[in-house]
Amino acid sequence: MGDVRILAWPCTDVGRVRSHNEDSYLVDEEIGLYLVADGMGGHAGGAHASQACVDIVDRVVRHGLSTIEGLAPQHREGAIRDLLAAAASEASARIYDQALADERLAGMGTTLTGMLVVGNFAHVVHVGDSRAYLLRGDTAQQLTEDHSWINEQVQAGLLTEEEAAASDLKHIITRSVGFERGVRADVITVRIGLGDAVLLCSDGLANYTDEAELAALARDHFLADLPRICVDLANQRGGEDNITVLVTLFANDVDQRKSIRDKRRTMVDTVPP
Repeated sequence: MGDVRILAWPCTDVGRVRSHNEDSYLVDEEIGLYLVADGMGGHAGGAHASQACVDIVDRVVRHGLSTIEGLAPQHREGAIRDLLAAAASEASARIYDQALADERLAGMGTTLTGMLVVGNFAHVVHVGDSRAYLLRGDTAQQLTEDHSWINEQVQAGLLTEEEAAASDLKHIITRSVGFERGVRADVITVRIGLGDAVLLCSDGLANYTDEAELAALARDHFLADLPRICVDLANQRGGEDNITVLVTLFANDVDQRKSIRDKRRTMVDTVPP
């Protein structure tokens, strides 16, 4: 794919109901790491858990990459996947121990959805019900599988997608970072190309939209504007939770980004009213 420049645009918002924002995100351009975490366990615990999670994962991945660089190419992908899983586990253990040591943080935990870009591949790490979407061409594909009670019922054929969307139990997750000392993270590897984008978000957005709508929004707007547009959409539809959206675009340079954005604008402007 040649030289790739990764452009990142984050946006986070408290929403219309909550008094505090317990989401956190991280952009580490130096190593190509992008993370979103949605904390839980009360304001103090939730905010602490999500921030601690992204900080710990960043440190663990940074340290681990220095070792992986010396491996033979055929061993690197597996090592990177193992590193991301280990980083999630380390964050879970550290957050769990902190909760035990401080009763004000008891019961805290967080989701984690993130991406590490190495060469032509995006390695996605995932725990909980935050999501990662691949935006490619005119499509949006959900890369992650929600670790939630509702999704388990759908996968088991006990609920339809329509019933799940209308359920009041969407907030119940079956995996989180820090609620227990150990956690098993999903790690998905995707080959990326120029013009691809990845959207990471907390369920404050995911609960209000779907792949088809995200594809349309990405097609009809500049990607740099997409995080704020998504946050506004979630707030217009209720804003019952904190909302965090992080969009990354894979481009070879700033001119490539401009040509992609100009093309999107031209296509939209030529559609008859």
